[in-house]
Amino acid sequence: MDYARYLFSFNGRINRARYLAVQVALLSVWFLLWVKSPFQQWEILGWVIVVTMVWINLATTARRLHDRNRSGWWAVAVVVVNRLSYLYYGLFFGLSFGVDISIAEELLLVMGAVGLSVLQTWIVIELFFVIGTDGANRFGPDPTRPVARSPIVPHPEPFGIPEFLLHRAGPRPT
Repeated sequence: MDYARYLFSFNGRINRARYLAVQVALLSVWFLLWVKSPFQQWEILGWVIVVTMVWINLATTARRLHDRNRSGWWAVAVVVVNRLSYLYYGLFFGLSFGVDISIAEELLLVMGAVGLSVLQTWIVIELFFVIGTDGANRFGPDPTRPVARSPIVPHPEPFGIPEFLLHRAGPRPT
């Protein structure tokens, strides 16, 4: 398997299981960098790793959306919604605990939080739980079906004991 194409290419399709495996790997690397970053003294290397992880996330998300017969450009919207949710929830909890705001502003913040939660839930269901398009679609063949191989041409002679030896060793035909 060509892992560079698998991780960095925006072309083709990827099924749910492989998408989940890539996302769990990315989440694990992110968690390790967050808990104990060995790149604190080499800041540029940390940025290279982060940019690479974002690229892999965009590429695999686009390919998963291709499996759902959707445009890969929706992957940009998925990433933007995820980043906005981090920002929004940080702002929401920051304002809720320590800043005196009116009831109307607080209600708007709660409605925004509920709206973002519903949108994120739909994204998770779409990417992780809904089966891709059955058969080939405009983005390529079905990743869950094996690729049709050329038919196997039988060997003209059977393997093992040649046919002429079998006839000579047995009784004579009458």
